[in-house]
Amino acid sequence: MSTLRLKSKIYNLFLGILIVVLVFLGELYLSKTISGIKLPPLVSFAIGAPLGILLSAIIVHEAYRRVFSSVKVMSLRHMVINIITLLAILLAIELVVLIFISLNYLFKFSPGYFVGFVVIYFVLLMLLNDALIYMYVRGLGGRDGRLILVRLVSNDKYNGFTINMLYHDLVIAMYPEEFDKCAVDVVDVHEGYHARHKHTLILNAILFIGLSMLVYYGRRGYPMLWTALPFLATLLLVLTRTFELLADRAVHRRLGPKSLEGFRTVLKSLFGIDDPRRAPIRSRFTHPGKRDLAFLYGDVVGAYAPWEFPLLASFFAGFVTTGIYPVPPVDVYIKLASLIYIGVVIGLFLLTMLLGIVYRPIIRWFGEGLGDDSVIDLSMIDASIFIMGSAMSFVFYSIYHSWLYSNITAIAISFIFSLLVTWFALRNLRRALLTAVSITLIFIALDYLYYVMVPLIHVLYFR
Repeated sequence: MSTLRLKSKIYNLFLGILIVVLVFLGELYLSKTISGIKLPPLVSFAIGAPLGILLSAIIVHEAYRRVFSSVKVMSLRHMVINIITLLAILLAIELVVLIFISLNYLFKFSPGYFVGFVVIYFVLLMLLNDALIYMYVRGLGGRDGRLILVRLVSNDKYNGFTINMLYHDLVIAMYPEEFDKCAVDVVDVHEGYHARHKHTLILNAILFIGLSMLVYYGRRGYPMLWTALPFLATLLLVLTRTFELLADRAVHRRLGPKSLEGFRTVLKSLFGIDDPRRAPIRSRFTHPGKRDLAFLYGDVVGAYAPWEFPLLASFFAGFVTTGIYPVPPVDVYIKLASLIYIGVVIGLFLLTMLLGIVYRPIIRWFGEGLGDDSVIDLSMIDASIFIMGSAMSFVFYSIYHSWLYSNITAIAISFIFSLLVTWFALRNLRRALLTAVSITLIFIALDYLYYVMVPLIHVLYFR
């Protein structure tokens, strides 16, 4: 029996034992979903969670079975699918356990001790995952320091996947036996950039720490903390798309404009089309449709969709407005806070888009050489920064107890972030500084107009 087949059989045995063990784990609130039955938290946890984890494992396994269906060597195909499924199961178990102990035990800790525990928990379990995955792939593929590169020969498809662990990184590259060198270089450089910068590890850290903090504060009397979930999901989505664009820009810097042709070859092998703007929605969800700008010009800013950052800013503002305050757990207060949240999200999304339109002539004036897409996206990003800064003034008010100092601090922080983002896009400090100063002054003027108009409206119509 070959080593690969032996490892596959060991994996299947381990998966079978794991499924049996998972039967004794559980969902958080299952006891509340069964009418008339009240179970201890540990028992209810032990009944329901395996179903969710097992379902997730099946979905991941089936999804990647289709992705790797064109790989010629069946033993390698099964091994790669098993690795990805195993990692998905481990992460799901670790996250569910963290949520459970946060909900039932860790909420008694002070915030400092709680964050320290979560960080140590995450690091230790990522080391455990690293050891398990490394033992499974040891001897498979080539080694380059901490990077393990597994090359799969497919019938006709190019593709690449990166798994970041705390120490090692696993890159899986797939291409036909008679391959296009430029397309292979695109895959290698793109996935190599993900591996070097630990992108998937960063996303996992945000997910673990973010969800555990929500459970912790929700357990301590903040019933509107659920409003942070849309913000957290959008943040992870925007970061994922950003990481993809940064990896695309790394390909452009290595291969130049010809990288676009290699990328079109990869895209055509996967979806039958060579235009990223016409790729299926499942691809454009995590990979921006305008990736051709990153490959052709190295333009990251212009490749975003105009709605991304306004949506992120509106969810953030809605969370800060309603989620960080202890609302009495009474139906009428919860409903009122929910209505306020919905109104803030919708209103500030539209306001951010309008503010971006106001900023656009300034960005175009100082952004010499920027394309239309970059001008629009940079305007929306800057507008989103100032809307998020305005929302932060509520947080600063709890510190200063003065709206003047709160607004000054929020605007100063917004100015700094706007300057950094604008410099990233323009690569010219003088023009970036002029742009940031101009849009900051416009925002201050609009802010002042708001503070003048609100009392006037109140006097005229509500006295």
